Amino acid sequence: MMADKKTGILLLSHGSRLPDGKEVIEAYKNMYLEEFPDAIVDYAFMEIRKPGIPETIKKLATENDLEKIIVVPVFVAHGLHTKRDIPGLLGIESDFEEDDHGHHHHDHDHGHDHGHHHHHHDHNHDEEEFEFDGEIILTDPLGIDKRMYEIIKDRVSEHL
Repeated sequence: MMADKKTGILLLSHGSRLPDGKEVIEAYKNMYLEEFPDAIVDYAFMEIRKPGIPETIKKLATENDLEKIIVVPVFVAHGLHTKRDIPGLLGIESDFEEDDHGHHHHDHDHGHDHGHHHHHHDHNHDEEEFEFDGEIILTDPLGIDKRMYEIIKDRVSEHL
């Protein structure tokens, strides 16, 4: 299960103005390194917080001679971010389809008041380009997994 020297791992968090997300994704990076000390693993945020995806890919690629980067979205389920936004930022083909008017039928706005329902991101760090000649693999998010269910049960039982 150990990654080889030519493979980098990028743990991807959504990004938030609150520090909690950074603490969580950093902890997962550290857990991975505890188990696999030779792994090349780092994290990035999709939006709002730095480092962004291009920044971390650039860092992983320049500090190591990588042939492949495996990107793991630490999200519970697929959504517009994992189907459209993240593949776009990674330069990966996306199978996401919008309707003829370019709408994507998505109407939550994360508390931003844009006056309409298109979801805009803080693209302050997404403008950066990165060059990586190797393969970039985007895995599925965490999804439906018995181990996640166990955590849900734990959360509930703490309050029973």
